[in-house]
Amino acid sequence: MVSWIIFFIAGVALSLWFTAWVIPKIMFRTNAATMPVGSKAVDRYKDDFGETVVYVPSSTARQYIKRYRIGRDSEGLYFCGELAKNVAFAEYELTVYNADNELIQILRIQEKFNSSNATAVTRLPDKTDYVQLRLVCLDDNPIPAERKRFNLRYGLWLAALCACIAFVVDFLIWLTVSFVLRCLNDFVSVTLQTDVWAAILGIAALFVVIVTCAVSLGGFFLRKRGDTDE
Repeated sequence: MVSWIIFFIAGVALSLWFTAWVIPKIMFRTNAATMPVGSKAVDRYKDDFGETVVYVPSSTARQYIKRYRIGRDSEGLYFCGELAKNVAFAEYELTVYNADNELIQILRIQEKFNSSNATAVTRLPDKTDYVQLRLVCLDDNPIPAERKRFNLRYGLWLAALCACIAFVVDFLIWLTVSFVLRCLNDFVSVTLQTDVWAAILGIAALFVVIVTCAVSLGGFFLRKRGDTDE
């Protein structure tokens, strides 16, 4: 009995860890596969702290933030953008990549401006190699998102996401049902037939895949007008 209780608690803890640590990383990469690579490095210079790279963002963002720089100061790596026109409020996302083009983090920033022509300094992870800028909203006016066409990379990451979520759900169902059956029978070995397990787990996995694909693909295709494919 004690061993089964420990096994059940450990299984639930492992599932929660997997859900909180692994699945968000796959979701980040699925989302990143839809983002266009629109920024271009236009200048580089060095100072006492290291190299600073100046980027020009995508055509949509460039109407509002004409350039931004990734540099290093006494506190580490930072992002700072230069405004193309005066605005009172801006919300934007910074998608941070490392030198291997792997997504590290997505930072969502809300900022108010008081006659300033630059954004605030935003600190970046130490492994940052470059950053993609996406404007979300300016002065309460939403900015249409840019995205790539449906592509193989997005399809593969979506498949990985579906597989991981389905695995966690099936594992928790198996663990919970097995534990409950043993509790109801004084922890005597009780199990369901193979075809019953196959039906339960198969239906659960299929449901998870359908819901995950519906949410992800719905968000991909049902975008507002003004999205651009690059």
